[in-house]
Amino acid sequence: MPILPAGPLSYGMQLPIQSQSAIYAEPWEAGATPADLAEIARTADRAGFGYLASCDHVAIPRRLAGAMSTVWYDPVATLAFLAGITERVLLMSHVAVVGLRHPLATAKQYATLDHLSGGRLILGVGAGHVREEFEALGADFDG
Repeated sequence: MPILPAGPLSYGMQLPIQSQSAIYAEPWEAGATPADLAEIARTADRAGFGYLASCDHVAIPRRLAGAMSTVWYDPVATLAFLAGITERVLLMSHVAVVGLRHPLATAKQYATLDHLSGGRLILGVGAGHVREEFEALGADFDG
């Protein structure tokens, strides 16, 4: 097994507010505003955080709304907003459910975000797990 070279410790965070799953959201997030999200991002940027991460869901079905909530900001729009008000912190999709969207459109959105943020994007991708979300968008869950 290769040994990784020693380097500086880096830490980051899954952003609050932008996804409010009942599994991890704190009560204060329900009343939080975009200004609160911006302040958290600016503070993390100043404090030396390595990354800020944003989750991805388009449509939560009723059967999962109790556990997952229905508050899920769009990750591209959220990370673009944060790119414009931060300077150095990396911006991560955690994770982008790539099967929900056309791959060319997804590539264009994230490539634009990476370019406009000065190369600060970390693109994390996943397959997704909510069949109804795929069905609502006409995407192929099984494929």
